[in-house]
Amino acid sequence: MTKQKISITLDSGLVTFLNKERGDVPLSKFIENYVRAKVHLHEALWIFKDEMDKITATEWLSAHTTQPIGKPLHKHKGFIAVDKGNLIFYDEEMDRQFSVRQRDIRGLSVSYDATFRRFRDSRGLIPPLHFRFNNNGIYLFTRPANKVMYTGYDKAFLGELGIAPEKAGLSLTI
Repeated sequence: MTKQKISITLDSGLVTFLNKERGDVPLSKFIENYVRAKVHLHEALWIFKDEMDKITATEWLSAHTTQPIGKPLHKHKGFIAVDKGNLIFYDEEMDRQFSVRQRDIRGLSVSYDATFRRFRDSRGLIPPLHFRFNNNGIYLFTRPANKVMYTGYDKAFLGELGIAPEKAGLSLTI
């Protein structure tokens, strides 16, 4: 993703409000996060189920030994927009890759499974959000605003999908 500098003029009342809301987050980052949240855009990493058998030993080892700080196992990096009942996937340059209708999502879970496994005694502590759609399977990690780590259990993202994590039986318990 390329970054672009912009100039924004804010009146003093709005600046006072933003300063009270943002805490120790820089104003520019606060505005960026606010806009991203309103646009329902989430940074994301993903891998399709059929790509799992193409993972090299180096990719697998890197993903498992760098967690929880490193990036989880993935083949694609970009963004997901939630819009009118659709998940729209974009690459890092914001080129549209594909979309999934929410009504086509089946078997949604935050967990490891027989395909995306946690290696015993590894530091891989972050299970993916995974689901099926139109004969495809996908493993997904999103990064909440103001966070460093990607997670399969992003409450804001799940909320935008209309899923209450505690009611769906989703948890970080491994």
